[in-house]
Amino acid sequence: MADVLCVGGTGTVGSRVVEGLVARGASVRCLTRSADRAGASGGASGERVEFVRGDLEQPDTLGPALEGVSRMHLLTALHPQEGRLGIGAVDAAAEAGVERIVFHSAHRAHAAPHIPHFASKTEILAALEASGVAWSTIEPNHYFQNDLWLRRSLEAGVYPAPLGSAGLHRVDVRDIADATVNALLDDGHEGIRYPVVGPQLLTGEHVARTWSEHLGRDIEYAGDDLDAWEARASRSLPGWLLRDLRVMSEYFLSDGLIATEEDFATMSHVLGHAPRVFDDFVRETVEAWSRGGA
Repeated sequence: MADVLCVGGTGTVGSRVVEGLVARGASVRCLTRSADRAGASGGASGERVEFVRGDLEQPDTLGPALEGVSRMHLLTALHPQEGRLGIGAVDAAAEAGVERIVFHSAHRAHAAPHIPHFASKTEILAALEASGVAWSTIEPNHYFQNDLWLRRSLEAGVYPAPLGSAGLHRVDVRDIADATVNALLDDGHEGIRYPVVGPQLLTGEHVARTWSEHLGRDIEYAGDDLDAWEARASRSLPGWLLRDLRVMSEYFLSDGLIATEEDFATMSHVLGHAPRVFDDFVRETVEAWSRGGA
């Protein structure tokens, strides 16, 4: 079974990718910037997950992390230099002889290159295409699990994310992980860009209403006032990220993030099951919160 390096393997998506890879019998190496964590193994996976020291901002650390690796999952964090860092990871993987890269991009990134982190994804894809390494991309829509960060607002009776009325085919992170694991381990995915999307077109009002139904109280959609959103978000986000997310939100309000029938057909080749439904995610989440879960 393949040895896989996961770049971004400890986050919301990456941790689930690691779990899925281990469940399929792969040996996994997770890149970490933590010197304390490097060299450890962990999780339910035990000895099949190793944490190795490495940092995309320090390219000389990538060579040792890639030794003996046949496949790489590349999930780049939002960063002012995300494109440059991702290209560096692709170059390092090619030099190390990695046979396959699965890159975590964004749904319809090519259609909105004015969004800074969408543009970064396009730059990294161009490097992949030129690398000589077999590749595929996983291109997810807006995550259901982004709502987990909004628990305090929901408990106060407000859904604050400005999703708009055009709609987004939001997706469960577990589906993103399932598709990624299949693209990494199974044959037949080379050179394919996989949209990963949910089955419903969800608006801000629809999302707030779903939370209302499962929480058993009225949840108000805060609306599409991006100035008000920016004022709130500026308390916790750095300026560069605030600007990036505002541009993305403007696009959501004007165009949405809408899947096509072709997107669903393409996704079916890599996902292997029907995509999860937002209503089920909210119900499961509320049940977990009621049991004292995070």
